[in-house]
Amino acid sequence: MMRPRKSIYRSNEGFSLIELMIVILITGVLAAVAVAVYNKNIENAKRAEAVAGIGSIRKSLIISYGIEGHFPIQDGFSKVVGKDWNDIKDGELTGTYFKDKHYKYRSYDGIEYRIKCQKAGLLEKNVWIDETGHWRFNVEDDE
Repeated sequence: MMRPRKSIYRSNEGFSLIELMIVILITGVLAAVAVAVYNKNIENAKRAEAVAGIGSIRKSLIISYGIEGHFPIQDGFSKVVGKDWNDIKDGELTGTYFKDKHYKYRSYDGIEYRIKCQKAGLLEKNVWIDETGHWRFNVEDDE
């Protein structure tokens, strides 16, 4: 019985070098896209945590305004936890990315205020909100 002849150019066993390189290239492109999407999702999660913490502080400020008729006066930015105008306890603002110390409050006149979550090396810029409810992302500090 006669055996089939093997090609001298390519065997029928395994993959060629070009085929392996194409598979590696496609895998690399897919991995690069996945890393970019993952990094964007992490950035969104950090921003969402900052917004949630600021929202809790804002709720306390609105309650304080309803009781006192003005927002608490604070000449410079200071930590929020432990102030007499809120009932936020140690650790309540601490999340996966930010801690209590990253949230600051300021009001010069009791009418206008600003709450910020410091970037703390986690975000590109600080996250802010003012008394009108306007959020500011990616703006420079005006401390």
